[in-house]
Amino acid sequence: MNILLSTLEQQSLIKASFETLELLLWSALISIPLGTLLGYIFALYGKDKVYQNKWIAYTLSMIVSMIRSIPFILFMVIIIPISFNLFKTSYGFIPSIISLTLIGIATTARLVEQAIVDLNPNIYRLAKSLGANKYQLFRHFIFIEARSSLILAYTSSLISLLAYSSVLYIIGGGGLGYTAIQIGYYSPVGHELMYASTIIMVLIVQLIQMLGNLLANYLNKKKRG
Repeated sequence: MNILLSTLEQQSLIKASFETLELLLWSALISIPLGTLLGYIFALYGKDKVYQNKWIAYTLSMIVSMIRSIPFILFMVIIIPISFNLFKTSYGFIPSIISLTLIGIATTARLVEQAIVDLNPNIYRLAKSLGANKYQLFRHFIFIEARSSLILAYTSSLISLLAYSSVLYIIGGGGLGYTAIQIGYYSPVGHELMYASTIIMVLIVQLIQMLGNLLANYLNKKKRG
């Protein structure tokens, strides 16, 4: 790849890779904890669930569904005036992080909800019989039983965030998407930079998936004893 790319292109590729990883890191640090909390609420609250508080669950679920139903490019445009009103900037890192984090929260919430819903319902009866509160139910029962599924959910969420990040260059987010399309695709001398950016994104996805699978399998074997 060094032979095909000029020094300037190599520097652009390295810079774009770090920009993508930075976007992925910050959005994941916010979206995974909040998405997990929402997924927990969706799975355990509402009609025919463990706890009866259906209006809270319904309202939050509706907001999450609305976020997921809006095409991400359009969602970014909607975020621009919100970012400007809150942070006095409508272009660059901040609106990119807001957009990516919100879609990450919505995606993670649904994945976590499904992981918890698929658990054996006897877990809830056992926790209730032992007098576990809501935190203890999650920490000592749900998390232990669903941790392999949760790891796979987080893995899928990270991969989704990486895919969404590829179009953030539209609002100044930069990253590998910008390098691949704006620099690589429109290059008058060749598309090598576009191919190189794509290869790096594929490698990042494969690495995330591999680590997620390894950790999930390890925790699954540990649970079985």
